[in-house]
Order: sequence, then C-alpha cells, then structure tokens
Amino acid sequence: MSEIRLYAGVEGFAADSLWVEATGLMRHPSYASALLVYCEAMTARARKLLPANKLFAQKQRYFVSFLLICLYVQWLESRGAPPSLALLQRSAPGSPRQIADFINGLRDRGLIIATSLETDRRTQILKPSLELLREIAQSPLAALRSSELLAPPLTIRPDDLVMDEDRLARWLALSAERYAVKDDLFGPFPAIVRHSERDAGHLVFCAVIAEALRQRTGSPASGSLTYRGLAERFDVSRQHISNIFDEAARNGWYRISPGGEVALMPDHTLLQFETWVAGQMVHYRHLALAIRER
Repeated sequence: MSEIRLYAGVEGFAADSLWVEATGLMRHPSYASALLVYCEAMTARARKLLPANKLFAQKQRYFVSFLLICLYVQWLESRGAPPSLALLQRSAPGSPRQIADFINGLRDRGLIIATSLETDRRTQILKPSLELLREIAQSPLAALRSSELLAPPLTIRPDDLVMDEDRLARWLALSAERYAVKDDLFGPFPAIVRHSERDAGHLVFCAVIAEALRQRTGSPASGSLTYRGLAERFDVSRQHISNIFDEAARNGWYRISPGGEVALMPDHTLLQFETWVAGQMVHYRHLALAIRER
C-alpha cells in the first residue's frame, strides 16, 4: 500500500470534510482489502440481459444516463422541466444525433420508458427503468459496499437502495447535482478519466489494480491480464485491450507483461486509484445519509 496521503490532483481540496474523511478511510488497516473488494465487484459482474459494456462502460454514454436520472428526479420534485429528449440533448455532452441514437437504443431495450406529458401530449417524458438505475449504480453501490469494511454500516444499506427504485434514483440524482457544482471526484484523476473514455476501460483498469494489489500482498500472479482473457471477459476486441495497455504504458501509469502480469505499477498510479475510490466511498455515504433525512 502506498504512503497514506491524497493524490496530488485533490490536494487543493484536502481541507474539505469529504477528503478529510477519505484520508481517514485510506489509513484504515483494511483499506487495501476494501479496495480489492471494490475492484472485484466491478470486474465479476454477470451481464445476462444486455451488453452493458457496449451501452454504459464508456464515459459519455454513462454520463448521459446519469444526467437523465437527475433530470427525471428534478422534474418529479418540481425543480426542473419535463425530462424530454430535447432537454437531454441541450444538457448533455455529445451531438444531438448521438444522444438521440443512444436514447432510442435504450428505449428499444426497455431501459427507458417514454410516456406523454399529461399537460402536453406532444412532450415525451423519458423515465429511467429500475434496470437502468441499477446498471448506472454499479460503481456507486460497489463503493458503498466496500466502505462497510471500514466504517459502521449506514441505516440505508446498499441492498436497500437496490430494491427501492425511488431512493436509488434520488441517490444518483444527488450525485449528479454535486458533480455539476464541484468536480473534485472525477476530473482530477487523469488515469480514471482516460480509462473511462474507452469501452470497458474502467473495468480493465479495475482488473489491473486488483492484480497489482494481489501481487503486493504476496499472492501468486494469476496471469489474468492477457489480451484474450480480458477481451472475452469484457466483450471487447483484443486490439482494444492492446490499445488501452499501450496508452497506459506511454503515460507511465502501468505496464502489463506479454504473459498477462503486472510488470510495473508505480506508486502514483495506485495512489490515484486509492484516492479516487476513497472519495467515492465517502461521497456516496454522505448521499445515503442525505436521502434518509429526506
């Protein structure tokens, strides 16, 4: 485990209560174990009903879905306009055509339900389904579950959120609203950001970090990071995995050997991931408390 300090990208926020708490979690003797639990939760998911890696495991599509959830909740709470495609196209990054094609794909799969607004039948309200909410909540829920290894369980547990459509939507919406005001939980982490811009990139990064953590604790290398193995695991091409690894090596983030083992994992890369996950844990714990109070 790297020295207990925050990654340089968030040092300017170190006095904020969130990052003070995050530093406390990182000092916990079991933090490495909790980090590994997060990574394993992200990489061991079963995808039975939809090709989630193609639909959501890329930043722009994930953010559009996250924003739709936020717009829908704001409308339910009479704090925003009806969550129509036009509003989403004005609010989300990407071209209107890209967003329309993506939303139409989600509608075709039943992940978004479109209904006419009662006061204006021409306006179609886009409602995220419970399945969509659960898919977008995978990383937040994994962070919340991992945090329970380090801090007392909250009144609202991860399994409670999974089963409560209304609370789950409001929990995610609060996160999107905070992101719109202050981006200290994503933007300051270049390796996290860049991997998230590629299909299944964050999942690949989690698999790499998990293997590095196992090696640092003396566990035998599994050789699980081969192009073929990761391509099959995350439903992408071997060339795609090669491109991710080549870019990571050029940036000095990590290097994977031809045999699928972590050949290099600099402390600054691990610290970046450690800090990011700790921030996620605290962030989503705070939001769980907030929706309980509501």
